Amino acid sequence: MKFTILSVALLFGEQSLALQVGGAAPLSRRAVVQTSFAAAASTMLPVPAAHAAETKEAKQVKDTVKALKELVASKDAFISGVVAQDAAAPQLPTQIPFAVFQKLEGTSDPEFMEAAIDYAEATRAAKDLLKLAKLTKQKVQISTKVAGKPREYSEVEYGAAPGANLGTAQEYAERAAAEVLGSSLALEAAAKAMGP
Repeated sequence: MKFTILSVALLFGEQSLALQVGGAAPLSRRAVVQTSFAAAASTMLPVPAAHAAETKEAKQVKDTVKALKELVASKDAFISGVVAQDAAAPQLPTQIPFAVFQKLEGTSDPEFMEAAIDYAEATRAAKDLLKLAKLTKQKVQISTKVAGKPREYSEVEYGAAPGANLGTAQEYAERAAAEVLGSSLALEAAAKAMGP
């Protein structure tokens, strides 16, 4: 409708377009053109990011960035909690499924997916290290047999068992904390490259 008025105004000139609107003065060609361009421009402008509704995927990324920053800030409590197997200690937040990143990829910068992949790799490494730390603390039974004596059984942590070839829970917890830092930095970079 607005483009039609604009076309008519440009084609027929000011004299033929003396429209009366509810007792107001006739509209000049200049007024019609200005009004038409203003209306057209307002419909073509994108909605500012501050006014756009945040998707649940974007919210999940931002919430996880915040949780990872808090975990990095409480690194010592995280490490001691992993070593002590304390459920009340700071925990690694739930990993964001890759499908979430795929949904956000279309509206994000090209660097977004690279940062998302770095996040996924660092988080997976941290989770693996946490599993190893937990494994070292599990109790196992070791049996020993000396000739002429009955078999003896003893219970030890798996990490301390002979031939276990595992590091200590402390080592795995410290390495996991380093991976959490990498995960946090990568996800923060992804969040910055994320579209509105």
